[in-house]
Amino acid sequence: MVLACVFTALTTVLTFFIKIPSHNGYIHLGDAIIYLAACLLPAPLAMVCGALGGMLADTFGGFIIYILPTAIIKALLPLAFTCKSEKLICKRNLLALLPASLITVIGYYTAEVILLSVASGDLLGYIITSSPWIAAVYCIPGNVIQAVGSAVAFIFLATALDKIKIKDKI
Repeated sequence: MVLACVFTALTTVLTFFIKIPSHNGYIHLGDAIIYLAACLLPAPLAMVCGALGGMLADTFGGFIIYILPTAIIKALLPLAFTCKSEKLICKRNLLALLPASLITVIGYYTAEVILLSVASGDLLGYIITSSPWIAAVYCIPGNVIQAVGSAVAFIFLATALDKIKIKDKI
């Protein structure tokens, strides 16, 4: 439980404080921490770490409108990873970076479509037209960059933690 709290705090801090601005938001290291949590904790705990850490970062950053989408998206990220391997860097966890990246990109794209539709005042009428689907495309490049950056950061962090045999010490 303590380790889950540490991962939640790290996710919040590394999402909120270490930001690289991009064209529609910012790139952060929080997702890499969620991936590490997924490799070290049981899936339900890692899901809570991701959801709470992301929600807190959005709250502190003033991105209140993204709290619910972030909670859902960040809770889904750990599902592709395994904590049963002897090492953090294993075939499954490396392959998991692809579905985790897709969850990020598709999740935030869908969230943008819904938010744009809600902002139009006619949720159902607007969402079935092509307008929000086209307008939300602007968020894809930034989210792809975020996903790739998180994957690279995870590989570096996990490799370093594997060298010190972190799984044997937890």
